[in-house]
Amino acid sequence: MLTKRFTVLKNLTQPPINGKKMTKQPTQLRRGRAFHKKMQADWLKTAEGKILIEKAITKPTGRKGRIDIFVDDDGSRSVAVAEVKATDWDKMTDSAVRRNIKRQVKQIWDYIESQLAEKKQISTGIIFPKRPKNKARMKLIEESFEAEGIPVVWQDETIEERKARTNNIKI
Repeated sequence: MLTKRFTVLKNLTQPPINGKKMTKQPTQLRRGRAFHKKMQADWLKTAEGKILIEKAITKPTGRKGRIDIFVDDDGSRSVAVAEVKATDWDKMTDSAVRRNIKRQVKQIWDYIESQLAEKKQISTGIIFPKRPKNKARMKLIEESFEAEGIPVVWQDETIEERKARTNNIKI
């Protein structure tokens, strides 16, 4: 039994880095971080304005936070805030979906309020890697965020597909 536990623990560790043992990250966390980095790199290459990655902010509560992608339109008071989430909506229960939406909305609104306190005009959005398979769940997610003024972008959906879906057109 002890050998079995040791083997499991051994498989969860990576080789030491700078003398410290690192634990292996769960697959979903690794995928999430990779998606995060890809989105940030894409914005750095393609977006206009001053792009800041992981911009440190102070939330209205006084706690610290980091905006995933922050775009400052130099010279004006307009900024954009994009939150990147690798949420796998298909693996959640309905109640977990609702809890997750509420938590993510609160997080983004903390960022919005931090910018409003600086008298800035804000455009915001949230980016997910893929749409949930369940259309009713996707509708719930989009409507919940959009009711809070936060547009949803699905990375696996083209602009044309989104427009067609919004207008109920088959492509």
